[in-house]
Amino acid sequence: MSCIMRKWWATSRCIIWMCLHRRGMNMRPEPFKKRLAAGSQVGTFVKIDSPEVIELLGLAGFDFIVIDMEHTTLDFAQVERMVRVADLHGMNSIVRVPDASRMSILRAMDLGSAGVQVPQVYSADEVRDIVDKAKYPPQGSRGLTYAHRAAGFGHTPLNYTADQNEATTVVVHVETENAYVQLRELCAVKGLDVVFIGPLDLSVCLGITGTDYIQGELAAPVRSILDTCRTAGKMAGIAVANAAQYKFALEQRIPYIVWASDVAIFKQALDGMMQTKHKVELEYTEEN
Repeated sequence: MSCIMRKWWATSRCIIWMCLHRRGMNMRPEPFKKRLAAGSQVGTFVKIDSPEVIELLGLAGFDFIVIDMEHTTLDFAQVERMVRVADLHGMNSIVRVPDASRMSILRAMDLGSAGVQVPQVYSADEVRDIVDKAKYPPQGSRGLTYAHRAAGFGHTPLNYTADQNEATTVVVHVETENAYVQLRELCAVKGLDVVFIGPLDLSVCLGITGTDYIQGELAAPVRSILDTCRTAGKMAGIAVANAAQYKFALEQRIPYIVWASDVAIFKQALDGMMQTKHKVELEYTEEN
């Protein structure tokens, strides 16, 4: 190979590497908090460990996913792969951790998620502890290493810890009676970003029949939560399952909207298909 060809090849390899590197660095979606501040974001709970499912959600137009470790057997290795696929499709990922332990929160953040969603919260002290575990010093006590995905496996900007503290989204559920009663104290915790309303658990713990939070018994408690969040300057989140609930969420200017789950979406599609099947079979029988 001539000297000119060697120089050309070396230059070409350098340019290709730079392009790929820049593309890789830009694959992650913009910070989730920035998106939430701009307007309502619609996500869904993901319970199935399948890159195809996550790709389908991204192609369908979902803004984010909440990977559910509370009600599934997903482990952190699976969750990391799921976050990576979501990143490739421009979706932010929030991990609903199985508990509020230091290790669960640390691993969920280290694998590169946009934040954590913690269920079954009971007090403001718990919320302060969750924020502490999710943030690096001086805002918290999150353990530091650069050898993980969130830090680019060592390709780490000098302002990495500050950026992480700013970008990390902390979500807690209001689904216990204690959390509902102490909501003002919870909302006063610095570093808490989103108060998520879990209609099913909330209705059970308050002794309310049904999960209709538009016109049912649950409507008053839900509106009370939303009012408290607005007063405290906290973002609200809510689970929706139909068009009426989604419209309600938009009318209430709720930025963090989680529409059903991948399992529920799949079930709904299957139920519709089977209803069509039975209808066609009945029509065929009548015609013959």
